[in-house]
Amino acid sequence: MKALKGIFLVLLILVVLIFGVLVWQQLGGEKNPITVLFPTPTPAPPTLEAPAPSVSMSGEENQRLLDLAYADCWQAEALGEASSDGEKAVLPVHVTLLNADALAGSGAREAMLEKLQARVDAAERRSDIYEEDGSYRREILQDCFDALLRERLAEKENYLTSRTPELRYRYDGEAWQLENPEELYPFRPDAAELFAAVTAEQPLLPLRYTLPEDALWGHVPKEENFVETEDPYEIAALLEKPEARALIGEETLVWNPELPFVPGTLIRCYLDESILCILWQEPENNCMGTFAETFVSDGSQLRRKISSDEPWSFWFERTSDFARDTNAVLAVGGDFYFHDRNCGVAVYQRQILRFRPDNADTCFITADGDMLFLYRGDGISQAETEQFLQDNDVVFSLAFGPVLVDEGVNVTPDYYPWGEIDMYYARSALGLLGRHHYLTMNINCDTTRRELDHLPNLQDAGYAMARRGCWKAYTLDGGQTATTAFHYALINPVQFGQEKAISDIIYFASAAPEE
Repeated sequence: MKALKGIFLVLLILVVLIFGVLVWQQLGGEKNPITVLFPTPTPAPPTLEAPAPSVSMSGEENQRLLDLAYADCWQAEALGEASSDGEKAVLPVHVTLLNADALAGSGAREAMLEKLQARVDAAERRSDIYEEDGSYRREILQDCFDALLRERLAEKENYLTSRTPELRYRYDGEAWQLENPEELYPFRPDAAELFAAVTAEQPLLPLRYTLPEDALWGHVPKEENFVETEDPYEIAALLEKPEARALIGEETLVWNPELPFVPGTLIRCYLDESILCILWQEPENNCMGTFAETFVSDGSQLRRKISSDEPWSFWFERTSDFARDTNAVLAVGGDFYFHDRNCGVAVYQRQILRFRPDNADTCFITADGDMLFLYRGDGISQAETEQFLQDNDVVFSLAFGPVLVDEGVNVTPDYYPWGEIDMYYARSALGLLGRHHYLTMNINCDTTRRELDHLPNLQDAGYAMARRGCWKAYTLDGGQTATTAFHYALINPVQFGQEKAISDIIYFASAAPEE
């Protein structure tokens, strides 16, 4: 009996020892791999959240990385010019951005599972990886996503996408308002602000306001948009307005606040959505120089007006009267085509009125506002000229001359059969500085100012236009015809003391919508 009790006691001690070892192991006394402790299959991972640029998906560091990547990748640019009826506009744009769907696709799930499996393989306890319900711990998912995100953002160019939406604008009387900003910001809520910043330097809307070709006058300019001041910095501030920047674009202005303005004279300006005109006076070789720099939205705003609107009319008008008749912002005397000058090629409303290409340079004005020259004696036939007019969409011509500047080079001739080029008379010219960017000039004498009581010859006029950066410049009729009207009033002193009636003007008109 004692022997049996001894055997039972030994067995009991062995059972207690085995149970104690098992409990000790279960409490972590020995670090076995998860696969040994839990030989049953690992639970299937839960569905991973698709990476997307939101704080709920990732931590602050991930959001910062995404923000930097989106800002670095996001680009938008206008595709050409906007179409507009003056109240509404449509502008096609090209938008390039980092695509969250692409970032979360293209094998992202498989790459994430590989990283999770690597964490499982390296773990020593189940609790290092899983929650009690069998789902992955949040910090494990976050760590793996961090690594995946950094890898993908290092090659973010592989996850770009592009769109070409049309932006719709509405003019509210002061500025253009974007009506569908959501087209700009898939995955980028601040894209509208970014695009506004981009277009502040390269204006968004160089809108094409146009005038009908057969219109006899321009739109009525708004009285409140005319400015007269002796302070050049008031004009400089005006040039920073969005509508001015849209018209100026990348062009360089001739006008600047440091010019040597004639003391006591006013600087004049007009600005609306379709036209910017700055007029000033400065000394020019001991003469009174009257200059006007004009930007227009469309070539149709550079126009010609002939007396009675019919060729060869016997009714003449002064430049200032012409200006009021046509609603001109700026007007200058033309070529006085009627004045028995059988010279050059006279074109009006696309029709040839006179054909004498042998004895004068001709300046053709196209529908887009370009200036094309035909030099005297080029030997062109009338049939060839008509084809030239058609090919280049010529609307009218100026037949006086000569050409002063061509392709930026002063080509003022030493001899010319018209205009007494070696004598001292008031001079007038039209110059092209860039597309839809013009300079007009009168050089007169001001007998009330001793320092400005001289008159120029034609060489002086050519030099004045060339040194102000004209790409092209052409001589208009001078003498008493050398006149400039702004806001319907004569601005410059006139040779022989008074403004005379003439046959035609060149003028710039507003095309902005009228009230």
